[in-house]
Amino acid sequence: MRSTAEPHWGDPERSQVRRDTTRRERVAGIIWLCVGAAAAVLLATLYLGSRITVGGVQVPFPWPLVATPWFLVVLTKTALLWTDNRSVAAAPLWTWLAGYLVLVFWPALPGTGGDTLLGASLTTLLLLPLGLAGGGWALLRLK
Repeated sequence: MRSTAEPHWGDPERSQVRRDTTRRERVAGIIWLCVGAAAAVLLATLYLGSRITVGGVQVPFPWPLVATPWFLVVLTKTALLWTDNRSVAAAPLWTWLAGYLVLVFWPALPGTGGDTLLGASLTTLLLLPLGLAGGGWALLRLK
């Protein structure tokens, strides 16, 4: 039996917006998802240069390139539980992008002393499209 409050309940191809929460709870949820996105970009920056030792040789292991798109899919799909407005649901993705851009342009900001947080490397360049693809895919995939 289908509930009229949740007309697409159980359909994996549609966003399942919760109707049993208040507006304040939904706004707080989106804000917390944005905080998670900001933390994700900081952690990705911190661990982008990770290395593992294989047979006594250190090999680059940039696991944030795999984790970031997956995590942004989770954040965006969770945002879609609280709103059917895709612009609002994209708030964690936009927060992540803003954080990435701040970290890229950090040396040019006044008062930072020119410290570089994201180095000039292929992994830094790959992080941007992979992150955007992860969050964007969740927004474009559902009906």
